[in-house]
Amino acid sequence: MPEEIKIQGASWGALPSQEIHDISPASIRDMVEKIRTGASRSLMLTPDEYGEEGYLMLESSPDLIFLQVWDAEAEIAWACFNPDLLDSDEEAPIEPSDGQSVFPLKCTMKDREMAAKCVEWYAHTCEPYPGMDWLKESF
Repeated sequence: MPEEIKIQGASWGALPSQEIHDISPASIRDMVEKIRTGASRSLMLTPDEYGEEGYLMLESSPDLIFLQVWDAEAEIAWACFNPDLLDSDEEAPIEPSDGQSVFPLKCTMKDREMAAKCVEWYAHTCEPYPGMDWLKESF
C-alpha cells in the first residue's frame, strides 16, 4: 500500500454537512474499519477539495454495497458488480445518503472486506483498486 494520502476531500455521505475534516493516516484507518465492519454505510472520497476531478462513492445497506469510482478527466466510471445480476434492471434496496440517488442492483456486492480494500487503495492512489473486477463505463 502506498504511504502518501492523495485524497483532498472526504465525507460520510454525499452531502456537504457530512464532511470529514481530518484526512490523516489515522482517519483513513478509521474510515476503512468502519466500512469493513458496516459501522458506516456511506462514504465519499475526492482527489480534490470539491470533487470536480472525480470521486469514490460508497453507499450500502446491511447486506449490499454500491461502490463506484469516477474519473472526471477521462470520463470513465468503474462500479462493483454482481455477475449473476448483470441483466437485471432492478434498483438496489439501499437508502442513499443524499436522499434521492438510485443504485442499480447489478452494481452491488456483499464483500465488505473488498470494499474496505477499495476505499483504502483509493485514499492512497485516487485510482480503482486493481485487485477487484470492475464494471467499466465510458461517457
